[in-house]
Amino acid sequence: MALGNITFAQEPVNTTSKVPVITNWTPMIGYMVYQDDISGLFYFKLILEVRLDDASGTLLAKLKQRRNGYSSDVSGNRARAFFDLREIVNSQLVDTVFDQNDTGVPFRTIHKVGANNVVKSFSVNGDNTTDGTQIQTIYVKAYQEYSSSATTVPTEDTTPSVADTLYYLQASLPLMTARSTDSDYIQGTDFNVFNGNSATDRFLSDVVVGVGDYNIKGRVNYVYWNDVTNEGDYHTVAFLNDYTNFDSDIDYIEIAYYDSSNSIINSAQYIANISANGGEAPTDGSLTDAERLLYFGCGSSNLQLQSDTTAARPSNNSGWAYYTIRGTGNNTGTIAYKTTTYYFIKQDGSCKGFKVRRLAWRNSVGGYDYFNFKNKSTQTTEVQRNNYSSMLGTFNKSKWRYNNTQRGKTTRQTTAVLKETINTDWITEADSVLIEKLIMSTDVYIVENSDTDFTEGVLVTDSSFIKKTSANDKMIQYTINIEYANPVNTNS
Repeated sequence: MALGNITFAQEPVNTTSKVPVITNWTPMIGYMVYQDDISGLFYFKLILEVRLDDASGTLLAKLKQRRNGYSSDVSGNRARAFFDLREIVNSQLVDTVFDQNDTGVPFRTIHKVGANNVVKSFSVNGDNTTDGTQIQTIYVKAYQEYSSSATTVPTEDTTPSVADTLYYLQASLPLMTARSTDSDYIQGTDFNVFNGNSATDRFLSDVVVGVGDYNIKGRVNYVYWNDVTNEGDYHTVAFLNDYTNFDSDIDYIEIAYYDSSNSIINSAQYIANISANGGEAPTDGSLTDAERLLYFGCGSSNLQLQSDTTAARPSNNSGWAYYTIRGTGNNTGTIAYKTTTYYFIKQDGSCKGFKVRRLAWRNSVGGYDYFNFKNKSTQTTEVQRNNYSSMLGTFNKSKWRYNNTQRGKTTRQTTAVLKETINTDWITEADSVLIEKLIMSTDVYIVENSDTDFTEGVLVTDSSFIKKTSANDKMIQYTINIEYANPVNTNS
């Protein structure tokens, strides 16, 4: 009997790539486990043990497979098998729905971070009521099961073995994006444009480069603002926050206001990514998974209500037409920029008096994107009735009788679902990319604003999307159908 070495012939990513494993990009993501000598062994199987965090963490799965039939292995008394972790890991990852600075009721929405608790402009990720996170440390250990003879029951053997620990994020890239050029790894370095380590890196957003008002070319968002009431929109950006594992180095968020001639108003302001502000320094030596991805409240209302840097409030920058945000590594001297510039252009309400509906949705890379639907919206309430019939009259008295208030048919219960059809204004091709991502999102919200009382979950009911372009359509406009996730209370 012989027993050789067990190794990983293929892994999800190379740790030197400084990226998390993203679970929804490649059709499968996992490990090819390889044993180089199984001579004299019977009923051989490879085993992969999957745990949260480390070797003592919660056991998620123990997977067993026979060798995959690779001809060279069969002739050379070797064994290998591929273990896909995609669905196992996805079952553990959660969306960030509420502000993690709340550890009890009322569990306020993540979209209002900075406004919920005015000294907390940042929020960690996940769900602190279940300890779930958006980024999860996954530990795997490979070993084997076999018998030394054809007549004995196979048993597990953890010597030799091999282990690995990586970080997983529920995110995606286009399927045909180039994979790793090193066949020892499945995914490459393409996600490192979201690292937060250079002036061209991006927040976790699907906003693409487009042309906006004031001849701005860049990654443009639009936010409502009322100079009289100091009311605006809620908006967040998410970013990776781990220098050791992802090279992330965003220590501050820079906010700068500009007028319509593209001249800066006052000077740029900086809000520090520190625990006192709800975040955590990316170089902290004891980062948790919850701290490896952070949210920052950057909407006009988020900035107006935060109290850390009051000079960053819209109301303190009279005459502003737009503001920019960037991640930086410092806040004095020569600024080291860690992301590209994101533009937030001031937007009025509907000029025709329509209610503005603001949607937020989990995007393809793990954060949220937002869009204002400014044109006509139409609400429909669909009611279902549970009816029953009864015989007219009273039978349990001395004599049968009926009265004129009795009825034969009665509604036992009504249930009501609110649906709404919303429309964009005329938009650009860059904006249409966001609408496409909205249609495909699994987690969509209508966000509180001056026309909407509450932030609540909705479902997009459209099942198809016609991509419009300026060349084909000249003017681009979309209609989206949504259904509110919670039924309307009917007092029944």
